[in-house]
Amino acid sequence: MESWRFIAALAALALTLLCEQANAADRIFQIPFTSDLLEFDTGIYGPDGPWHAAVIMLGKHQRTSITADFTGGVKVPVWPTGSTIVQLLTTQGGGLYNSSNATKPWAQFGNGGDNDMRLADWYGNQFSEGVATTDFLSFMNFRLEDPNYGIVNASVYAMNTSKVVLPDGRSYKPVVGNLGLGRPADTEFQGLSMLEQLKSSGQIGSNSFGLHMGHVSLNQRGSFFLGGYDESRVFGRTATFDMRAGVPIIFMLDVVLGVEMGRWPFAVPGPNISLWPAEIEEGDGRVTNSFFGGREGSVLVTPNPAVPGIYLPAPTCANAAKHLPVQFDTKLGYYLWKTSDPAYHQTVNSAAYLGFVIADRQAVNLTIKVPLKALNLTLESPITEIPTPYFPCFDVSSNGSGYWELGRAVLQSTFFAVNFDQNVTHLAQAPGPDTGQSLVRAIKPGDQTLSVSTGNWADTWRAHWTAMDAEPSNSRSVSLSPGAIAGVVIGVISGVVLILGGYFAWRKRKRTLKWKGPVELGIGGKHRVKRDPGPVAELDKQEIYEAGNSPVVELESPAQLSEAPASPAVYEMPADTCDEPMPEKLKVDVGDHGGDIPEKK
Repeated sequence: MESWRFIAALAALALTLLCEQANAADRIFQIPFTSDLLEFDTGIYGPDGPWHAAVIMLGKHQRTSITADFTGGVKVPVWPTGSTIVQLLTTQGGGLYNSSNATKPWAQFGNGGDNDMRLADWYGNQFSEGVATTDFLSFMNFRLEDPNYGIVNASVYAMNTSKVVLPDGRSYKPVVGNLGLGRPADTEFQGLSMLEQLKSSGQIGSNSFGLHMGHVSLNQRGSFFLGGYDESRVFGRTATFDMRAGVPIIFMLDVVLGVEMGRWPFAVPGPNISLWPAEIEEGDGRVTNSFFGGREGSVLVTPNPAVPGIYLPAPTCANAAKHLPVQFDTKLGYYLWKTSDPAYHQTVNSAAYLGFVIADRQAVNLTIKVPLKALNLTLESPITEIPTPYFPCFDVSSNGSGYWELGRAVLQSTFFAVNFDQNVTHLAQAPGPDTGQSLVRAIKPGDQTLSVSTGNWADTWRAHWTAMDAEPSNSRSVSLSPGAIAGVVIGVISGVVLILGGYFAWRKRKRTLKWKGPVELGIGGKHRVKRDPGPVAELDKQEIYEAGNSPVVELESPAQLSEAPASPAVYEMPADTCDEPMPEKLKVDVGDHGGDIPEKK
């Protein structure tokens, strides 16, 4: 009997431990964004956004109740990255981080744009100087399941000076830091990552995170979880990639222009336009791609929330510009949308997208679609004096790394997750602004795949698109000269005048005929008037009696018809002599020439 009790006790203990492990595996932290917290005002950052950033708290703090305010320390904005280092601007440099409570600095740095912030600042052109130290940071959990902060001991690059250098040589001071969630074991640094520390303390179930930056310009909230992710931010198939030395192996095969619904908006026949270079000219890119097993013509890319743009091998962006109402500003170094071009509003509000074709570890392709509406971003001071719409695409070299980067412009529309326990990265299509109900899922230590939403991606964008009128997808727009347009207008007006003139002449002629009263057909073709009892009167075939017994008067026909003289020269109406807007029914689609009519040669 005692043995059975002992066995039952062991079974109960085992069941309890299994339940505790299951509960621990489901523990998740939801990290807020600046747009979620009142102390950050709007929580929107530029000068090349709009963007919002994740929020962490400086120092080591406690919270006793799930209903208590998130207080105790200074909150700072950061970009979540796969790097191993936290990068913060100190109070000495005009930032918020005070390193006086940190450990003794164990290194000094002057990064020259490269301070081992892998997955952080390869293309950020950020130049900083300062010291490397160790300090406490606290994570807030917006899931309200555990009142405690997630407290970690982090390696911090305390930047005493920092600047971001613009393409034209000017610079500005960054206000958002970088949050390195990667593993020190993947670099020369030692110790546990912040995620591993939270897992060891039982606050999250796995060494992982799930991120969707969201479309800030369309008021979509960001989604950032430690130890889990939001399934409603994952559409279609999830692509999985192996990681080497903390960097995901993602092969990009193509970049395309496409349209999800409505008429094909581009002059070149669809259904897709490839923008990819015919040949990857940079040797470092070819060598690195070949070393990791990429197919010929592909390159390695990595998702990086710490940089704003899309950084691709030349001439991908230049090829895109051939089909879009944009122009490259050589002084600023950015592609600017031509807002005065009629095609601008039509293009950025259509269902057209930029598609990024990537191959996962099983050599299966996935296309991430980023609507052009989401790529209508804004440059502000200090880059430009007034807000200026721009297209965030940059043709660049890989800086000797053999990698190119997909920054926040792409991550608006991309779900990005990393499971360091399995050493894999996941990418998937993220939804548009009309996101469904949140479905938070845990990422378990052994997970190699993620569950996805069953919704339709286009439905999350439909209310924000103005689809162009349907017509054959391979049709081309027709451009007419001013003279041709004038000829069409004159021809239509002349036709209307002739038709109306003929109609009124017929009506006048009909009214002048004298009414004889009802008749019935008699024998021999003679007409008998019903009310006339007398003999039948025959009409003289030589006479026609009209109203008032007056002869018929017709308009005099000119002896000679006059036509417009033939001339070898072409006469066109000057475009600037039309004071009145053209009637809607007479407007002609001028395609993607931007409203500029080509001059006759």
